[in-house]
Amino acid sequence: MSLISIDFSINSTALCIQHKDGLEWFNFVSNLNLDRKPFSVHKELVDSSQNVHIIGYERNKPKDLPYSEEQSWKINNANHLSYIILNAIAPYVDEETVFAFEGYSYGSKGNSFIDLITYNTFLKSKIVRICQNDIRVLAPKSVKKDFTDNGNAGKPMMMKSFISRKDDLLKNDAVHNYCCSVGDFGEKVPKPLDDMIDAFAILKYLEQQL
Repeated sequence: MSLISIDFSINSTALCIQHKDGLEWFNFVSNLNLDRKPFSVHKELVDSSQNVHIIGYERNKPKDLPYSEEQSWKINNANHLSYIILNAIAPYVDEETVFAFEGYSYGSKGNSFIDLITYNTFLKSKIVRICQNDIRVLAPKSVKKDFTDNGNAGKPMMMKSFISRKDDLLKNDAVHNYCCSVGDFGEKVPKPLDDMIDAFAILKYLEQQL
């Protein structure tokens, strides 16, 4: 049985998969271009290990769409992304797989939050069709509290906690080794590391719920 934790966002979804052979990392990135500077960390991670998978997808919304057409585009795009994610992780999924998402923050609001719910729903609806287990939805503050002892931990604190961990799962792991080699990222943790660390934190909290 594998455990799959998902830190979902529309532009940079990260998954951490724990299976019989260790960890597998996935990052799904909109409009990925590994030759561009904003994706330099993505490229370094991909080049460093076979257990890190950075997968790009197009998300170029046409400008000045009428409202109804824009909503249709979002629905189609959400459906497309959900298929890309499930197809990529299919080798690690069976009926016994346990999935976990981080829940929504209570302070979230606005159109971007509505879009996030739409995209989440498409992916979750596909997951429940293939797995017998319920999807676990974990409280964000509880995940952070468990990982850092601070329910309001920001990205730098999550990074420091990740670097300091001694989990057997992280021995010789490419993502952990990369973060340890840099050490101090300051107040700006680059993508996709922030998303991947959040996914790992969700995974560790999920283990306690089983």
